[in-house]
Amino acid sequence: MGKAFDRLEEIIAILLLGGTVSAVIISAVGRSVGHPVPAGNELAQLLLIWTCMLGADLVVRRGEHIRISSLPDALPRIGRMMLHLVCVVCILSFLAYCGWLGWHLAMSNWAREMGASGLSYGWVTLAFPTGCVLMIISIIRRIATLGLLFSIEPEARQGEQLL
Repeated sequence: MGKAFDRLEEIIAILLLGGTVSAVIISAVGRSVGHPVPAGNELAQLLLIWTCMLGADLVVRRGEHIRISSLPDALPRIGRMMLHLVCVVCILSFLAYCGWLGWHLAMSNWAREMGASGLSYGWVTLAFPTGCVLMIISIIRRIATLGLLFSIEPEARQGEQLL
């Protein structure tokens, strides 16, 4: 189930990225030949934010984000463990808070239309809380499969990218 969801998310992210590029190209070509596509930029904006949020979740799920390990590496094992626990709690709390605020923003923007496309601006703002929830799920899944110490144990570093 998890692998199928992961693959589906990757496919959707790729399709959204392709849609973003297509919308920009069609809009640019349309303008250059004298037939502008009024909703092209708005559609590109919508697809891009969803692409970014799904991409952010893919990076978190794989543990491929930027990290600086000099401080944790300088600490003894128990210090690394405590630092990692603090970081995970802070990240999950921040994502939950942003998701909560993003949900309220999306709901307050639902009646607002995106210019020429007529789509609800709520679809744009809904990407943020959705991305936050997906990242929370990804972090919890990493902890469930690799354990809380997955980012500080040397054996975890060999096979799996780290959080």
